[in-house]
Amino acid sequence: MSGRSDIEWSPRVSLAKIRELYVNEARGTCDDELIEEVGFGLLARCQSIIEYTQACEEGKVCCMRCAKQKRTTIIQRNMSKPSGLVRCPVCGWQVRWRVYKAESENADGQLRAGHAGEAFARYVAVYPQCRTREEKILAIDRLIHEFHWILVKEGQPARANKPAGVNLLRGNIIQVLDMLNELTYGENTPPELLEGKARWWEQQRNGPME
Repeated sequence: MSGRSDIEWSPRVSLAKIRELYVNEARGTCDDELIEEVGFGLLARCQSIIEYTQACEEGKVCCMRCAKQKRTTIIQRNMSKPSGLVRCPVCGWQVRWRVYKAESENADGQLRAGHAGEAFARYVAVYPQCRTREEKILAIDRLIHEFHWILVKEGQPARANKPAGVNLLRGNIIQVLDMLNELTYGENTPPELLEGKARWWEQQRNGPME
């Protein structure tokens, strides 16, 4: 029996929720519930991106059925057989790799980490350790403003490709860029977010900063 129906990934976070977070923060009215909704939504999405990327690039497939039972079972797939069968030795879940890949890429898309893999991994490590509202918002801000960078030619500086927000937020690259450029800041905005905004504009103009 195919395990197609068990393939589920955490969805991208809505642009409206990000806007609401920044507007409320600028007004000084942002509540903990909204911060946690956005923060943990991004955390779950980052974990899905990391999991799918490892399955594609390293052949390490996490059993979807075991995961629903709060168990972690890693299946090492045969990367030399694109249509090979992926089968869990613990629960018996199985699916053809081509089906797993097709279902995953149709499910809210943008699951490959690309050049932003370190940013996703860093957020997964950092966000659960955040204790204050300011720490959580700063972690969110750094993540969604992260750019993907590509090396044009050996010895040349990296060039911006796209923001990590495209993997994380529900919209195309134009919608995500427009939203990031229009985020609201005010007198109640923490100074670290204002500094992050300045870095964002600088990166768009001149490339990655050291």
